[in-house]
Amino acid sequence: MKRNAISAILLCSLLAASVVSCASGEAGTTDTNAPDTAGTDTAPVTEAVTEDPALKDSLPEADLAGAPFRMTIFGTDLNRPQTYVDAQDGNIVNDAVYSKIRTVEERFNVDIVLTEMSFQEENHVDSLKQAILAGDDSTDLAQGHDVNMANAAMEGLFVNAYDIPHLDFSKPWWPAATTESMTVAGQMYLMCNNIGYNNLAQTRVMYFNKNLMKDLDMEMPYQQVYDGTWTLDAMNGMTKQAYRDLNGNGEIDTADQFGYVSMPYYYGIFEPFRVEPYRKDADGNLYYEVYLERTTQVVEKMYDMIFGEGGFLYPSKDPDYQDQVLNLFCEGRSLFFYGPLENAAKNFSAANDLSYGILPMPKLEASEDGYYGAAFDRPFVVPTTAEGNLDNIGLVIEALNAEGYKQVLPAYYEIAMKTRYAEQTDDAKMIDLVHDNVIISFTYIHDNYTSIYGKMLWELFNKSTPSNDVASWCAKNEKSQIKRVEKLMQSFTRE
Repeated sequence: MKRNAISAILLCSLLAASVVSCASGEAGTTDTNAPDTAGTDTAPVTEAVTEDPALKDSLPEADLAGAPFRMTIFGTDLNRPQTYVDAQDGNIVNDAVYSKIRTVEERFNVDIVLTEMSFQEENHVDSLKQAILAGDDSTDLAQGHDVNMANAAMEGLFVNAYDIPHLDFSKPWWPAATTESMTVAGQMYLMCNNIGYNNLAQTRVMYFNKNLMKDLDMEMPYQQVYDGTWTLDAMNGMTKQAYRDLNGNGEIDTADQFGYVSMPYYYGIFEPFRVEPYRKDADGNLYYEVYLERTTQVVEKMYDMIFGEGGFLYPSKDPDYQDQVLNLFCEGRSLFFYGPLENAAKNFSAANDLSYGILPMPKLEASEDGYYGAAFDRPFVVPTTAEGNLDNIGLVIEALNAEGYKQVLPAYYEIAMKTRYAEQTDDAKMIDLVHDNVIISFTYIHDNYTSIYGKMLWELFNKSTPSNDVASWCAKNEKSQIKRVEKLMQSFTRE
């Protein structure tokens, strides 16, 4: 895959994770769109990348005469700053978001503002739907929870992104694989891009504990990644060597040391293995078909990794399981942990207790062509009530997207990885690799939590007697899944 300019310029030369450390900070959240709360380092962000010709947009000169550009950002006080802030505060990421907004405002003489709807307590899109159905033109661009937005899109409330002027999907700030994933029959109603940095914060990687790996006399897996031999079997072999009964009670419990500890939810497990069950034919039309053999292989290997020797599923009945799983990794009692990049910024950089490294999710077979990363996002939509102003809306969307890519992305990576533009390292290359091949799954966003991606592992693995019987689960759910895909196809091909 051809690398984007920013991938080569930023992600290889910017990052070095081998010196970062881990401590029990604020825990993550079960919300796949959990916000990032990066630190307050104030080192300046280099401007060098903005001078690269590959990062120049193709927008025309325009003066919008101070007109408001109204953004509705659903979520919390922690979600909104990922996309919009109105003041600097010394936080390198916050100030990059502020600079993004100000750059676009000054360039086009536009006033970018948040709507009152953004500050409602509920984190859903019902108020937006009601406004659109009432013909209320009060929002130019809205952002919200991925599945909620996808369900609303099926009601015909949003503009097809391909009908919006000035959006140049050939530019690197439009992730190619994600844009393709979100497109059905020439229609795309949800835009996942770099206006906000949630998709970056929610990109999944495999963290490993460097100190523990050294204590176990293991070689760092980087060379396996370079050689293409970093597979689930290779990782599982390492996890099985890591278990220690630290409290000597002869039982597997939370006081022990493990090879791999899993939270009782399973976001981003399937995307790297490319087993998307909501498929598209040669004409871009949807149909449902499970890659049964391949999906079964993935589930069986993950089952062995979690429930076999060296693995541990933290019980969901413990209300603090998120904190506890992160603490196990931070305390050096789990060799591997699969989670979003936001963990590096939120949880792994507050103290000097433990060094960690970053890897992609392993491949299923060494013969396969590459490694892929799963990501989640809070997508953007343009309401149909704004169709009369699409030219100006498209202008601002494209400009915000480009500036987010050029200014916020490097700032987030710097603060997340604490690197100060350090020399190229193995961990930098790993993140570069994941970034180049990131996937936001159409199935996950549009399945309403009912598909293999959204439901199967929860129902199989969280039982009192866990199961890896993929075939039975798929047979039981096939009819409802076919109906879901048919309904989706109808929504994308409506007149």
